[in-house]
Amino acid sequence: MRKLTLLLSALLLCLVASPTAVVAQNRGIIEGQVVNATAGALPESVAGLEVVLYRVVGESTELLATATSDRQGRFRFEGVDADPALVYRTQLEYREVVCGSESTFPPGDTVLHLVVTIHETTASDHSIVVDRHHIIADFASDALLLQEMYILHNIGDTTYVGGESTTVRFSLPDGAANLTFRDPEMESSLVRTDDGLASVRPVTPGQSEVLYSYRVPYDGSQIALFRRVLYPTGYVDVMVANLGVHVESQQLMYQGLTGGDETSYLHFGAEDLPSGAKIDLRISGAPKGAAVPVPARPSWSQGLQEVGPAIALAMGLLGALLAFAQLRWGRGSEVPTDRAADATVQRDELLHLIADLDDAFAEDRLDQQAYEQLRMRMKRRLRNVWTEW
Repeated sequence: MRKLTLLLSALLLCLVASPTAVVAQNRGIIEGQVVNATAGALPESVAGLEVVLYRVVGESTELLATATSDRQGRFRFEGVDADPALVYRTQLEYREVVCGSESTFPPGDTVLHLVVTIHETTASDHSIVVDRHHIIADFASDALLLQEMYILHNIGDTTYVGGESTTVRFSLPDGAANLTFRDPEMESSLVRTDDGLASVRPVTPGQSEVLYSYRVPYDGSQIALFRRVLYPTGYVDVMVANLGVHVESQQLMYQGLTGGDETSYLHFGAEDLPSGAKIDLRISGAPKGAAVPVPARPSWSQGLQEVGPAIALAMGLLGALLAFAQLRWGRGSEVPTDRAADATVQRDELLHLIADLDDAFAEDRLDQQAYEQLRMRMKRRLRNVWTEW
């Protein structure tokens, strides 16, 4: 009887201990290091920084723990769930700028290595350039509808913090109204100024995108859109809906037609514009059939064929077509649309565009680096569309 009791107790311990052992196997370690990427930064700048660990749950974050970086900038979190489906964010503040890193555990691994990069700060905008500036102009019955995307680039190794609570600026034409943003975070980071917009957020080294739309009154006779180039700009392209209007500019060269089956666009562009340059775009004539535009479903194959060599250059610069598509998809603020139908349109356009990229690469019309980078952006956007809807 005593032996039977001992045997049952041993079995019970195994049953109770097994789940605990499985859980213990899922416990992981996050090992990180703070790195100051500014040349000449003091070695001790990475020491004594409070690092906060969050678990990202949908659109919110859950605070898990805090740690302090050592003299080499190293920090460590133990007992973390190593499930590769979980997303972890480490965050710290340096020079009043929030920095962070986000990642997941590699499948089958219980150690996650992270690097949190910090930079020294500067009040000078000498390292701020615009890689590309995209503008799309459509017509309503009484207004010109404009959508813009800036691909900003901080080419330095310091974070631009500006002065008087603002950083990068964006000019707007006279009469701009009904300013809207597709991204709520962008809406909270941009404020109106006397001559345009200004960001209230620091600009860290690397690229970032700014996207917004607005309207300008247009009675069908003539309008002059004057813009100031505030930062050295690699390329500006303007697309105006081809509805029978006349468009001219002294600074922008006509590039031809682009777009889709339902709406084509007059394409104008200019390269290497210095800070302080002015852009004068004049539109005249009543647009034929002008109304609040419905998002078109462009044939990307036709668009690629029409633009020819210019589209290869755009692809090499990583994303003129993507920017064009993103601007078109941002029209929800002007036109009430069915969200599910809009997602289907976006998916179809992206799938067509990916197929066209594959064809262009197979025919040696794109170099491998440009092809792989742009295709990666298309696939990332496609995944986002699937998950968003």
